[in-house]
Amino acid sequence: MKKKIFTKELWIGLLGILAILIVYLLINFFKGINIFNEGEKYYVKFSNIGEIVNSSPVFINGYKVGHVSYVSYNFENPNEVYVEMTLDSRMKLPEGTLALINTKLLGSSTISLALGNGNEMIQPGDTLGGRMNTGALDEASEMLPQITNMLPKLDSILASLNSTLANPAINSSVTNIEELTAELNATAKLLNKTLENEIPTAAGKLIAIEDDLLKMSSQLSEVDYNKLIGSLEASLNNIQNITAALENGEGTVGKLLKDSTLYIKLNNTTQAATDLLQDLKANPKRYVHFSVFGKKEK
Repeated sequence: MKKKIFTKELWIGLLGILAILIVYLLINFFKGINIFNEGEKYYVKFSNIGEIVNSSPVFINGYKVGHVSYVSYNFENPNEVYVEMTLDSRMKLPEGTLALINTKLLGSSTISLALGNGNEMIQPGDTLGGRMNTGALDEASEMLPQITNMLPKLDSILASLNSTLANPAINSSVTNIEELTAELNATAKLLNKTLENEIPTAAGKLIAIEDDLLKMSSQLSEVDYNKLIGSLEASLNNIQNITAALENGEGTVGKLLKDSTLYIKLNNTTQAATDLLQDLKANPKRYVHFSVFGKKEK
């Protein structure tokens, strides 16, 4: 009788090993570790690694290129902590590349690589420089003392503000503002109503004025400006001719203006009339003779 090669115990053992292997693969899968592509090993020296642990991811420009495979502490030098990174074998690191530790708000940390500008490439197994990335958390920690110093001042400001708001004058001012707002609303409504009534009338008047201006413009356009200008030029010529004749002593008026004889005669006649009137006033009997009983002949 042949013995069974695969006994029940063997099957149980194989299934147990298979289960352990599956669990191992799942754990590495959730950690982001690809056991089928080990990649290349690089080392980084830090003075403080924050929350970096095994399987912490490594990023370049936000893209995951590897993970932390091992962390060791130098007990002889307390300021040295070495981190082993396993990066994708396709990754090339120029000289000057730095490993920066980024700490998130929840406490977890990651490593980001800042590529250098060197011409030579860092070989697998070499050690890179590393440091903590001073980000928003460090700035916030630096601001905490200042915020702590400001808290008493904020308390005093809030107390002053509360006392100010509790002042009855504030309530009365608010009431006055509400009343003023109501009056302004009423005034605005009245103004709107007035504008609704007056604007159409004013618009009609403006239209009528515009029509009158158009009529006047059309009448002015019909005026014969050439004829008008010709008449004005003729009148100016006549005035110039009359003025020239007066200056030359032509005509009666021109002679009066140029000949002084008439002026002298008129002046002498006026003087004689004046002397006659004065003599008449002084000796009226020379010129007027009358009697109650009749005229006496000489």
